[in-house]
Amino acid sequence: MKSTIALAWVSGVVSCAIASSALAQQIPSAVPRATPNSTKSWERPTLRVSLPTSATQLQFSQDGETLLTDGANKQSAELWSLKTGQRISTFPAKAGFAFCDIALSPDGQFAAGLLESRAAPKVQAKRQIELNVWDLKTGKSQWTRPIQDHTIQTPPAPGQMQPPDTAVCQVEFSPNSRVLATSISSRSNKLQSGVRIWNVPQGTLQQVTGSAVTYIDRLAFSPDSAVVGFTTLANGNSQLHLWNLKTRKLQAKLQARYEGNLLSIVDIVFSPNQPDVIAFANDGIFSYLHHWQIKTGKLQRLSRLSIDRTANLLALSPDGQTYVYGSDVIGYYISNFQTNQSWKFPPALKYNSGPTRVVFSRDGQQMAIVIDNQTIQVIR
Repeated sequence: MKSTIALAWVSGVVSCAIASSALAQQIPSAVPRATPNSTKSWERPTLRVSLPTSATQLQFSQDGETLLTDGANKQSAELWSLKTGQRISTFPAKAGFAFCDIALSPDGQFAAGLLESRAAPKVQAKRQIELNVWDLKTGKSQWTRPIQDHTIQTPPAPGQMQPPDTAVCQVEFSPNSRVLATSISSRSNKLQSGVRIWNVPQGTLQQVTGSAVTYIDRLAFSPDSAVVGFTTLANGNSQLHLWNLKTRKLQAKLQARYEGNLLSIVDIVFSPNQPDVIAFANDGIFSYLHHWQIKTGKLQRLSRLSIDRTANLLALSPDGQTYVYGSDVIGYYISNFQTNQSWKFPPALKYNSGPTRVVFSRDGQQMAIVIDNQTIQVIR
């Protein structure tokens, strides 16, 4: 690819505290819902800003003007301005805790974080996990709730392959910003509690999904905030569960298949323009895209992709039409299902070991890319 990107490195981080009035001016109280544009060409993207930090979790605001990250050491959640490249505010973790997932409410009012205790006991013990919600205008905590204790397995004896158990956290706001979904599970084979649904303003637990599963991942809400979907392992098989928040019942239990063979579901998104849920799945060799109708669970479309076992999926756009994939072996690419076009990653995005994390903005017009665990580069 011949296009280049003018790299503008941020020289430093503004660490001074911002007054509540100034912070309120930078964060809107309500933002119109972004509509993904699946026809965007990524042939010649430009660098918007480079942030001098790293993260494992990050999320764009609804208007695409700010980015929430979990910080380089997971000891704080940080809100960054993409106009200036400067840090707007910092939400520190409780002493002895670290962030394991973060989220921004679409209406621009709140940030949420799941935090886990970081003690490493030598015997089997309980790991504390808390849900924290902050008011973005004031920068102060709105409420904090302990969720559950998570059993940590005894570290393996010499020669054993099984690693210590770790928590897998998920937190996500609904599109209408009224409820918050959380899940905490482990990679062990123990049955897990379902997804918890919280009232955002009051911090009250409204319901818990009744699915008996061993692992929960990939939380997402339908555009009307009526259904929460999550991928899971049940009886050793990968499934997508759709939970109806109004009826408080499991609406559908879906499995990705190709020619009768069960596939592993890697990622999901809800289509913003159609009543479909889209799942990216693979069989260990090839990858596929499934479109199911949300209401009936009926398979609408199945597509086989050009991704094989030499590459990994890095990101799926909010409308499920653009995806980022690759590896150090074949390189990294941005592809679009609708236009059937594919572009190499911009050569000016130099990296040693490849991007470690890629996240689309809510309208699909920007990407935040974690490079070599040192910087976050936002392109558009």
